[in-house]
Amino acid sequence: MTGPRLVVVGLDCAPPRLVFDRLRPVMPTLTRLCDEGAYGPLRSVSPPITVPAWACMTTGRTPGELGIYGFQRRLPGEARSVRVTRGDLRAKAVWDRLSDAGHRVVSLFVPPGSPPPPVRGLSASCFLTPKGAPWLFPPSRRAAYEATFGPYLADVDDFRTEALETVLGQLEAMVDQHFGILGKALEEERPAFAMMVTLATDRLHHVAYHLLDEAHPRHEPAHPLRARAIDLYRRVDAHLGVLRAALPDDCDLMIVSDHGARPLRGCLHLNDVLVRAGLLRFLDVPTPGAPFDVGTVDLHRTIAWAEGGYVGRIHWNDTEHAPAFDRAACLARIEAALASVRGLDGARLAISTERPEADGRIARGVPPALLVYVADLDYRALASAGPGAEVSATNDRGPDACNHDPDGIVVLHGPSVAHRGALVGASLLDVHDTVLARFGLDAARTGRRDLFTGA
Repeated sequence: MTGPRLVVVGLDCAPPRLVFDRLRPVMPTLTRLCDEGAYGPLRSVSPPITVPAWACMTTGRTPGELGIYGFQRRLPGEARSVRVTRGDLRAKAVWDRLSDAGHRVVSLFVPPGSPPPPVRGLSASCFLTPKGAPWLFPPSRRAAYEATFGPYLADVDDFRTEALETVLGQLEAMVDQHFGILGKALEEERPAFAMMVTLATDRLHHVAYHLLDEAHPRHEPAHPLRARAIDLYRRVDAHLGVLRAALPDDCDLMIVSDHGARPLRGCLHLNDVLVRAGLLRFLDVPTPGAPFDVGTVDLHRTIAWAEGGYVGRIHWNDTEHAPAFDRAACLARIEAALASVRGLDGARLAISTERPEADGRIARGVPPALLVYVADLDYRALASAGPGAEVSATNDRGPDACNHDPDGIVVLHGPSVAHRGALVGASLLDVHDTVLARFGLDAARTGRRDLFTGA
C-alpha cells in the first residue's frame, strides 16, 4: 500500500442549504468536488444529535442498537446519567474492522472517541475528552504532534457566549490544527483509510447561524463579524483543496456531516410541561432558568422527567423509589399536555413524539420513554423548569442561533464514483457500508447501499 484508498472528512452540522447553496461562492474546492463527483443531502438518524449520529455512521447501527440517544446515557435503575465514552459503543467502528483486516488506519476527532481507539495506525479523541486526559494513540506520538501543533484543541470553552470574536478566533485555530494533524498523519502513517471530524462548523452555527443564513429571523447582514463568520467556511474549503491535491489520483474522498442546521426560533421548557401534567414534582420550587438537576426531583412522587437538547428526551422514573404507574396512561397524559402548548406567537406548537421502545428495533440500555420534536425542530427543548412561561425565545445555556436538522451533506469524489451529479436518498447509515465496500469487507446489513456505486 503506497497511500490512502479512502479519506472521509466530517464537517459537523454542515447543512445542504449553506454548503450547496448560500456559501457556494466562497467554497470553490467543494463546488469543484460536487461538479466532478456526486453530492446531496445525507439523512441523519433519530435523534439527529452529534454523538449518536457519528456513532451510527461509523458502526452502521441505529441509536437503539447502540443504546445511545445523546451525550449522556442513563444508568439502569438510577436517576443519574453519565457521559458517553467510546467504551459505550456496542459495535465495532469501520476503523476497528479495517484494523482487524490488517489495514493501517487513521481516526481523528470522531465522536464518541474518548479515550482514543487503539488502532493499527493513529487515532485522536473527540471533543468529549476530559481536560488533561490522553488524546492520542499511540501515546508515544503525542509529544511530536503537540510540538508541531500545540496543545490539542478538543473544543471551544463556553462557545455559547456573546464574545463572538473570541470564539471565531478559537474556531479558526481549531480548523487549522485539525486539518494539519490530518495532513501529518496521512504523510507519516500512509494509511489505507483515514477519517477526521471537525467540530468547528457546529460551534460556528450555534454562535453565528443568524449571520450565515439569510432565512434566519435574526439575520444581520450588516453585522461587523459576518464576513469573518463566512470566512470560516472559506478556510475549511482551502484546507479541503490542499487535502485533495495531496491525495493520489486513485484515492476516493468523501465529505459528510452528521446532521444539518436550521434557525432556532424558540425553546420549550419540557419539564414544566411534565409538572403541569402532574407527572413531575420537585423537592423545592425550582428557580426559573436554573440548570436542571435530577437530585432536586422528588423521586417518590415523580413518574417522568426530561432532558433538554435539540430533541427532547423524556425518561421514566425507573428507580426503586418510583411510585406505581401505568405507562400507557402516562404517555397519553404527556402527549395531551404537549398538544396544548402554545408558541411564542400564541399559536399551538406542532409537537411530534417517537417511542424508541416501540419502533421495532432493538432498544438497548435505558431508552427514553419519548423523543420530542418541537415545531419540526424550529424549537429546542430545555430541561430547566420553574414558575413562568413554558416557552421562551432563548436557550437557557447561553446565546444560540441554530437547532439541528435531519439533513446533513455527502460529497463523493474520486475514481469509484459511478454516477456524477445529484445523489438522492442517501442515509447516514449508508456511510458505514460504503467504507467497508471500498475494502471488500462484508457489512452484513440489509437495506443499505454503497454510495459510490449505488449497489
